[in-house]
Amino acid sequence: MSNLDSSPLLAALPMGALILDHQLSVLEANAALLDLLGHTREQVSGTTFEELLLTPIDDALNPLLSDDATQRLELDVRFILQRGGTLFASISVSRIPDATEGYLRLLAIILRHATDQTGATPATATDEALSLVRAARWELELATRRIHAPQTWWDLWGFSADETIDHDDVIQRILPADRDQVRAAVRHARETSEPVLIRFRVPDANGEIRWFESTGQMNTNEVPSAGRMHGVVMDVTERCKVEQELARYADIVSSSPDRIAYVDRGCRLLAANTPFLRAAHRLQAPNNIGYPFKDVCGDGPLTALLYRSLGRCLDRQDIVVEDIREIGRNGQPRDAEVRLFPHLDGQGAVAGIVINIRDVTQLRGSELRLRQSAAVYASTSEGVVITDMDGTIVSVNSAFSQITGYTAAEVVGNKPNLLNSNWHPKRFFVRMWRQLLRTGFWQGEIWNRRKDGEIYWQKLTIRSIQDSRNRVVNFVGVFAESTASLGAAPRRAEHLIHYDALTKLPNRLLFESRLDHALDLGLHKGALVATLLVDLDRFSHINSSLGHHIGDELLRAIAFRLRETVRPSDTLARLRADQFALIIEDIADPKEVEEIARRLQSTLGATIWVNGHEMFVTVSIGIAFNTGSDIERQTIVARAESALRLVKRQGRNGFRIATSGPTEPINDQQGMVELMRNGLRKNEFKVLYRVGQHLLNKDCSAVQARLHWAQRELGLIPPERFPLLTNDSGLLLELGQLTLHTACEQLQAWLSRGLPLESMLIGISEAQLVRGDLVKTLTLLTKQHPLIAHRLELEFSESLLVKHREQIAEVFSGVNRLGILTSLSEVGAGWTAPAVLQRLPIRTLGIHADFVECLSESVHDQAVVQAVINMAQALNLTTRADGVRSDKQFNLLSNMGCNQALGDLCGEPLCAAEIQALLDPNRAPSRSRTYES
Repeated sequence: MSNLDSSPLLAALPMGALILDHQLSVLEANAALLDLLGHTREQVSGTTFEELLLTPIDDALNPLLSDDATQRLELDVRFILQRGGTLFASISVSRIPDATEGYLRLLAIILRHATDQTGATPATATDEALSLVRAARWELELATRRIHAPQTWWDLWGFSADETIDHDDVIQRILPADRDQVRAAVRHARETSEPVLIRFRVPDANGEIRWFESTGQMNTNEVPSAGRMHGVVMDVTERCKVEQELARYADIVSSSPDRIAYVDRGCRLLAANTPFLRAAHRLQAPNNIGYPFKDVCGDGPLTALLYRSLGRCLDRQDIVVEDIREIGRNGQPRDAEVRLFPHLDGQGAVAGIVINIRDVTQLRGSELRLRQSAAVYASTSEGVVITDMDGTIVSVNSAFSQITGYTAAEVVGNKPNLLNSNWHPKRFFVRMWRQLLRTGFWQGEIWNRRKDGEIYWQKLTIRSIQDSRNRVVNFVGVFAESTASLGAAPRRAEHLIHYDALTKLPNRLLFESRLDHALDLGLHKGALVATLLVDLDRFSHINSSLGHHIGDELLRAIAFRLRETVRPSDTLARLRADQFALIIEDIADPKEVEEIARRLQSTLGATIWVNGHEMFVTVSIGIAFNTGSDIERQTIVARAESALRLVKRQGRNGFRIATSGPTEPINDQQGMVELMRNGLRKNEFKVLYRVGQHLLNKDCSAVQARLHWAQRELGLIPPERFPLLTNDSGLLLELGQLTLHTACEQLQAWLSRGLPLESMLIGISEAQLVRGDLVKTLTLLTKQHPLIAHRLELEFSESLLVKHREQIAEVFSGVNRLGILTSLSEVGAGWTAPAVLQRLPIRTLGIHADFVECLSESVHDQAVVQAVINMAQALNLTTRADGVRSDKQFNLLSNMGCNQALGDLCGEPLCAAEIQALLDPNRAPSRSRTYES
């Protein structure tokens, strides 16, 4: 021992080393080993080698002790540390002779070691990279059958690193059906030193089967019986599932002309069908599976799309559909549609991406041609209508809407006969359809009707469209307004300008021209000229109940009867939908005109049959003469309209002659306009207020602001008496702005005093609407008077909604953004669709005063009022009746479900001070009225 103690070899070794005798007892250990294990020299000397180790190795060292041919062995062992824990180490054990005693000695040197408090070896950078793909390296000591591996390996197998695990424990964890092939693979690797690759199944802690794939190979330069085997094991469960699913659909995928492939999250190609490999020029390659997609397909648009879309597919689970352009086998560009589908595993996680590539070169070419055709279809100036085989409209272009007045939404789903003018006999259409069905083509000229009722002449071409089996699937009609239907172009243009298309009577333009001529001639000759305005009573009811086509036929029949009644020298014109006008010249006695009016009433009062419907028509007639010096057309028409309104207020079905009395001292229109302008300069126009009532409890519902003219000679003139003059002179806009500004200022004053006022109603004229700055004006007013926005309610006539639909919708939207309320007045005289009302921010429907006036005597008026109320309730709107004058009307409206009332019954127009006193009796008015009503 003393010789060994001083051995310079043992002391000089930098690594831990010790000398064993032939009985494997420790004879000597150097300082490096003692420091490594934490033992003292006294604790080590005389102990056996196995006492220093966690696992016995006697069998592994027997070849050194008994066989002279074996001079050295390398073993993996675990030393027991004095401080606790173990030390994993690889040692080299060599034979050294002892010349003194003649016994064999062994020199054990630690080649490498790693301290670990658990059974897992320290993780290297390679181990960390492998863990990302659920893989881990391992080493197996063949002599001790111990496993050495990083923490990832223990996690994969479900072992605890604190456990002492050997090869047999691992085999027992494998599914019994796969154990023999694993043993055979290990045996083959030991006997041949060849690498092996094996796939097997392992149940996890939840009983689910996981697929593992492992490599194995003997360490080089070692004796197989006493060496080590190393390899890498990987969890390939998801790959196996994908392979199984792909195999299940292998027949479908392989027979599809589409290119189909599957890549995992690492963008490695796991499966591909024949068309895909052929396109990638990899059909003859020995193995493509498992390689990166880029290596298989190269750098092309497909690869760029796939890598660009990885985040969308794998992280957001988006389906990506994009077109790419590739070069085909013939060198020509081809269009391909690429679809990338995220593939989910059993736990709902994205395991990879399914790639589907379809050649769409022909399809994209067809789509391009269709888009070109659609551009022509949309931009052509000729109207185009397409129907199905049953004649139901399926599509129209913009020119169709421009020519007919119908939008696509209004005609799609209907038959083209909604354009029928009813001017052609039935045999005309029989011949047309007979030729169309026989030859697939028809061309000719036809009278059709626009949405507004105008009849127009058009050139129409119809073709049938057949499918591949020669079955008719569609009809296409192309039409344009005919320019030669009435002879020469000048005659056609003149007729379109001066005559009504529906009745072929002179229109307003020709009527005004002839009236000017008649007035000039009458003035020169000193003869009487009469103007008669003939209004059809309740004509809108016919259109709404029976349809426009019945209304148009009725108008043509009425025009024919009127033409037969008047003299050939008289001018009969159609001014608007339900109003005709008559000019009578050279009148000897005004009573002649009264007789003509009675004759017109009698003629139109007789039964009229239209398409099987028996109809009775009454008319209201306003009459005016050219009395006075140098009377103008506007003045005589205004008088006739004034007389016509009086007839309607008195119950309709009558006539009235306008006279120049005390209420109309000024006959000249220009003089009246000048008088009104002077009134504006002298502040003669005053805003008066009328209180509205709730029908339920007669409480104040709103205050209506209206402008009145306090003229000293004419008295207090309500606003109904001067719009006809102000329309042509431009005063209507000025008066409307005066009303709006004054009422807003007064509303601010009332609200600042705390008056209990629900809302203030202000009527908006057509001039204010079409000027285009109404919203801007209201914005400025709400800034100047911040309290008024939610108490201000603007009234728009229903006729404005029909006449300026797009403009009023824009104004309503702007007013609604300001918080100002909107209502529709004079409802019932026209026909506004409920769908239009529902799209607009309307709060209240005001029932036309004409219907309220005759409510207690007319069943028809009651029906109209009830229909308006029912519609408002269905749309969750409030109803307000205008012109309520009697308790009987009030009670009828209340029983019908109307909400509010306005009119003489609720009180006369009052000044602001009187309204203030009425709403707040405890506060005396600040001033009294200075004029009489």
